[in-house]
Amino acid sequence: MKITDIKIRIAKEDTKLKAFVDITLENLLIIYGIKLIKSEKGFIVCMPSIKKGEKYLDTVHPANAEFRKYLTDEIVTKYQELVNKK
Repeated sequence: MKITDIKIRIAKEDTKLKAFVDITLENLLIIYGIKLIKSEKGFIVCMPSIKKGEKYLDTVHPANAEFRKYLTDEIVTKYQELVNKK
């Protein structure tokens, strides 16, 4: 499944949270509320989740490591393009 659109909203505060992301997959499915986090090891894509008790459960998540890497790479590339334009 390929990403056909990425919408990024840069976070306003200078924290580990860098952006909120919405992606469209093959012009068929939109996933809202992905978070882009900057850690010491690089960027982390956090999928949408809900709080259940003390835990957070992803409502959407990649089925394998290869697709997670694809999502992360595409989102980080788009984020860096936006940041470099400023």
